[in-house]
Amino acid sequence: MIDTITYRAPEIGDEAQISACMCASAELWELTDGTPEGLAEWKKICAPAELTDRILSGERTLIAIENQIVVGFIAFRRGNHLSLFFVRRDFAGKGIGRELFTRCSNGLDKITVNSSDLAVGFYQKLGFIQSGDRFFKNGVWATPMKKIKN
Repeated sequence: MIDTITYRAPEIGDEAQISACMCASAELWELTDGTPEGLAEWKKICAPAELTDRILSGERTLIAIENQIVVGFIAFRRGNHLSLFFVRRDFAGKGIGRELFTRCSNGLDKITVNSSDLAVGFYQKLGFIQSGDRFFKNGVWATPMKKIKN
């Protein structure tokens, strides 16, 4: 983990930074199938209005910041479903994702996620296992996974 990273709950006003972090996490073609439907879904989930709703939802969310720039973001829905999880590509492999996950999932016994193909290996390192068949929805392929804490 990087010593200069701070972690805190996102606040109104952080939406543009969170959106930029999401966009800097991977190439668009890695996150969607490149179809109009996939691109529209991507634009929807990283739109400031959607992120405002996430911040105000009362659900578990957390950001990682270095030098006043959001470098990581995690958000849950329905209590234990990990719905958004991004770390800027240039900060990947430095423990930020693991720290975001550890801090934000504290106290949860079971966690589910629909992982992008790009993130399956990362979730496996966190202890997730595949819990269903890979599926295609809204222009994006996903693999359902779950983690049950002992």
